[in-house]
Amino acid sequence: MLVFVLTACSGSCSEDALSGGMNLNGQNRDILSLVTWNVQTFFDGEKDGTEYSDFQKSGNWNREKYSARLERLCNVISALNADLFVLEEIENEGILQDVSNYLSGTSWKATNLYSYSCFAKPAGTGIGIGILSKYELTDFTSHSLDIRTHKVENPSMRYLIQVTIDIDGRELVLFANHWKSMSGSKEDTEVWRDWQESLLADRLIGLKSVGILPAVACGDFNRDIGRFVKEKQTAGDILLRCSGFGKRESISVLSPWYSANGALSTEIGSYCFQEKWERIDHVFASGEVEILSFAPAAFSPWATDGKIPIPYKISTGEGYSDHLPLLCKIRLK
Repeated sequence: MLVFVLTACSGSCSEDALSGGMNLNGQNRDILSLVTWNVQTFFDGEKDGTEYSDFQKSGNWNREKYSARLERLCNVISALNADLFVLEEIENEGILQDVSNYLSGTSWKATNLYSYSCFAKPAGTGIGIGILSKYELTDFTSHSLDIRTHKVENPSMRYLIQVTIDIDGRELVLFANHWKSMSGSKEDTEVWRDWQESLLADRLIGLKSVGILPAVACGDFNRDIGRFVKEKQTAGDILLRCSGFGKRESISVLSPWYSANGALSTEIGSYCFQEKWERIDHVFASGEVEILSFAPAAFSPWATDGKIPIPYKISTGEGYSDHLPLLCKIRLK
């Protein structure tokens, strides 16, 4: 007997009481700048048993080390100054609060305050996905998968976060992703990323069927853009496939990793493995969304002169992340 189980768990978004949800006066409210960034095992300074083993065993990991790393993260956020940050590999929502409090202490301008946040991770796991936003976040839902159709047990997989962004009365649906890692074997773990692709595609198809678009999906997909199905060779459209839940459908989304002629749009990727660039972090646009600009943010001090990300090393307490942030600007049509 084949069993397909899809669960959707309701969640909540929080508003920073300091700012009171101030309006972003003077900005073009049809344009949104966003950053998606895997910040690499960003644990707080308290050990509660769910941290990765190198953090649990390290005598160097403490509140002081965390504070120093938090300051560096906030410096990057200030430098990029996007309206929305989607951060993968955050331990808990307390880190988002620390970021918001730190940044609110450096500026009293409403346009610089991240008044809203969301966070979710499966119980008992070490890291989840956090969202910081200058715009109001509503209708937060976290989707999980429980697959019982394979001979091997369903591994722990992070939630797909769905949230609506209120841009001065106009709504944009955001999907924040962190797909199964390639740890162990790319081929053996691909089946679980296929399931996560099916989940995302199913949600996008469902929104489209009732006319609720535009939408953006972003995050660390642990799958290079070249491994997605390309709809046309001379464009940036790819297909997200839903091949589970008794369905076989697909939906076309736009990837800014490709230019209009179908060639790669950037010389560098978001992650460098064995001196080879990989484009495993993504921003996908669906519906009435125009991508105005897109690039890996390969700037000093979080990247080398050769634009390679500088990973965090717990042994020295130095570095940032082994991924580059992706900076994208979109317009609602």
